[in-house]
Amino acid sequence: MSSAPRLLVVDDDKMIRTYLRGAAEGLGYEVVTAGETEEFRQLFRSVQPDVVLLDLVIPGTDGIEMLKFLAAAHCKVPVVLMSGLDERAIHAAQRLGAAHGLRMFGGLEKPFDREMLETVLKRCGLERRNVAGGNLLEAIDRGELRLHYQPQVAPLYRWALGVEALLRWEHPEYGLLMPAYFLPMAEKSDVICSVTRWVCSEALTQLTRWKREGHDLTLSINLSARDIKDGSFPCWLEEQVRSQDLDPSRIILELTEHEAMSDIDQALELLTRLRLKGFQLSIDDFGTGYSSLAMLQQVPFCELKIDKCFVMQSGVDPEARIIVKSVVNLGHTLGLRVVAEGVEEEEIFVRMRDLEVDVIQGYHTGRPMSAEALGKWLAKEPMAARRTA
Repeated sequence: MSSAPRLLVVDDDKMIRTYLRGAAEGLGYEVVTAGETEEFRQLFRSVQPDVVLLDLVIPGTDGIEMLKFLAAAHCKVPVVLMSGLDERAIHAAQRLGAAHGLRMFGGLEKPFDREMLETVLKRCGLERRNVAGGNLLEAIDRGELRLHYQPQVAPLYRWALGVEALLRWEHPEYGLLMPAYFLPMAEKSDVICSVTRWVCSEALTQLTRWKREGHDLTLSINLSARDIKDGSFPCWLEEQVRSQDLDPSRIILELTEHEAMSDIDQALELLTRLRLKGFQLSIDDFGTGYSSLAMLQQVPFCELKIDKCFVMQSGVDPEARIIVKSVVNLGHTLGLRVVAEGVEEEEIFVRMRDLEVDVIQGYHTGRPMSAEALGKWLAKEPMAARRTA
């Protein structure tokens, strides 16, 4: 999945939302916008933004109520205010937000120019880099890393087929951090290899617990470009799986085209070794790169995940629907399992089911959750315990 930081923009003016989207995307943000209160509340719960840019004056409510909502939702990410009111009003709202425990991160008095916006967002980005610079190895030793698991379900009967392990950092100062805060920096060094091995060990242990409880699930784990250059990784992972008495075919190793293409010859060798050991391979974010078809030809993938941007846009964009249908047909023709991620509403779920997607993943069918919460979720799905992928 994308590691770009996600910005949630809340403003009732469509032109301002469009302007902010363009400026923020130019700075490397993934942008989600809302024009009214309920949409904002739903998006905040579902998209898990890294920064919130909030207009203080929204028809039907006000920014103070929104700040109170964010506080009640235990928002830990930077909140930036903007308003056509004077600077003193913005500062008063900032103080109120801080009093509620929010991380207020500046204000923008309308009208503001692109340079002012960039200054604020760059400061948010600087904070992200400072957090990312923290020692993840020490975080492992201190027991601060967490795994959340997102269900992957069968579209026809909606029973659980598997889960994807997603990393979080329970930072002592900033609270629960999404991967965008720390993984990009970790991926620039061999630290990411240690992090991946921690993820594998924790997730495999949890998979064993679920297996004992009668849940026969697959487990998807994300790999980085450095992981697939680590020649000792295939044997290490095989040993971990065998020690837990697990079937390697239940483990799905995901990587994006960009990661695999960083050194295609070395990647092909290591990925083929993993496949020969019985592990499944998945190409993530399929359709967003330039060499996806070549990758399918060269690497022994078992699964492809349609990039969520096409899935989410398929409800309103006919071309996106055509792309999704074409990818599904391509995957099935090649004998691959096809996963649609980013399914966030019933309409999209039904469309993916009708297109004969094999696996559904998204907030509509299940949010990322702790192992304990997922165990309770599985307990409510009695069919899941008796079905396999």
